[in-house]
Amino acid sequence: MERVMSLMVSVSGIRGVFGKDLTPPLILKYVCAFVHVMKARKKTILIGRDTRESGRIIEHIIQGTLAALGVDTITIGTVPTPTVLFMTRKLHCIGGIAVTASHNPSQWNALKFCNQKGLFLEETKIKKMTEYVNQEHTSPRLWQDSHELGRYTSDMNAYLQHADSVIQWIDHDSIRKQGFRVVIDPGGGAGTRIDRYFLEALGCRVVSIHDRMNEKPRGTYFPRGPEPVPENLSRLCGIVTAEKAHIGFAQDPDADRLAVVSEKGVAIGEEYTLVLAGEAYLRRKKTDIVCNMSTSMMMDDLAQKHSVQLLRSKIGEAHVTSKLIRHNLFFGGEGNGGVIVPEINPCRDSIVAMGLVLSLLSQDRKPLSAVISEMQSYAMRKEKIDLSTQNNKSAIEDIKSELKEMFPHHLINFLDGIKIYNSTEWLHIRPSNTEPIFRIIAESPVVNRTNFLVDSGIRVIKSIYQQPF
Repeated sequence: MERVMSLMVSVSGIRGVFGKDLTPPLILKYVCAFVHVMKARKKTILIGRDTRESGRIIEHIIQGTLAALGVDTITIGTVPTPTVLFMTRKLHCIGGIAVTASHNPSQWNALKFCNQKGLFLEETKIKKMTEYVNQEHTSPRLWQDSHELGRYTSDMNAYLQHADSVIQWIDHDSIRKQGFRVVIDPGGGAGTRIDRYFLEALGCRVVSIHDRMNEKPRGTYFPRGPEPVPENLSRLCGIVTAEKAHIGFAQDPDADRLAVVSEKGVAIGEEYTLVLAGEAYLRRKKTDIVCNMSTSMMMDDLAQKHSVQLLRSKIGEAHVTSKLIRHNLFFGGEGNGGVIVPEINPCRDSIVAMGLVLSLLSQDRKPLSAVISEMQSYAMRKEKIDLSTQNNKSAIEDIKSELKEMFPHHLINFLDGIKIYNSTEWLHIRPSNTEPIFRIIAESPVVNRTNFLVDSGIRVIKSIYQQPF
């Protein structure tokens, strides 16, 4: 039996190092489990992937497995994850599979499953799939004979439909009038084609870097760190300045997250993406908003400015989207640059985020740096501790006790890990859904205080495990 529990199995996908944890036999089993849970026989499933070299192999495994199960497939090639979800819904498929490990290093890959509404599967369905895999249900009786095999079709221009839909939704005329100069950095990922098409259709003059999707030597790599965080965006910052661009955009490999660089060549941090997009959206339509527990207090400020309520969810795109839909709300996202507007695409979508940020700039008619300067700034710090050899969830109760003792006057929330907070600061410690690590994040108005909070969290974890990191 495959070592299923060595994978990162969550609402963020079935994720592991390809060939080590995420093996072809295990991929086959999870595809069978997806068909079983979705009751997908004689129906159609859509497949898309990012630019990882293993993605092409996994795509073929999925396609062949589905055909042998009697399921039709539509492959849409190398596209952003939000395009997979958008097209699954648009083409009335029973479900979709995005082959991507998002921000993880290139040797990782993952299967992300969505339903017919273009929504990632909730925890209960992921649990049912894993139970099915563990029960070894991939017996010969599953396979269809030659008269009942699924059919293959493809649509390599699906990304155009996604882009056109966003263009029609945003205030495209006002953006076109500005003639923005934009530098885009898809990081060698799946956003390359859609980025240029989308921005040029909005009248932008586009310069792109790290935009070669399929011209890689043997082996896998990304031309910069896969996460669009400031330390990975130095080249983008320099080119924005050299080109005298109005703005720079950067994405992760599957193009669901967006980071922004100001006209001064400053990577302002992913937390600002959601706030800028939210400002544009709330000018358009008033709604209560949703973000996760580790998102900046700038979202509280945004909600207060527009006299709306801010709801917080567990970490993970699926949790934010679920809360948006459950409460019939229209804007939300995560502080990692993930903007969610359910009326256009009920998932993190960097193309929607680009459109909203450009719309805001076209309305304000002032440089991005000036827009940012009007916002209350906070000092946020994010750290992680590798616990691949530890049972990280077993320590949660001990961490709770230590933090209660260290911060007796703070409120504490156990929705997702442990978060201690008051009106001016917070510290959040939780095991990751996507990597075998603890994430430690804190925020306050002052750098030294934020550092104290994070260092306190690190000391607690070290004392519990009684070993250096």
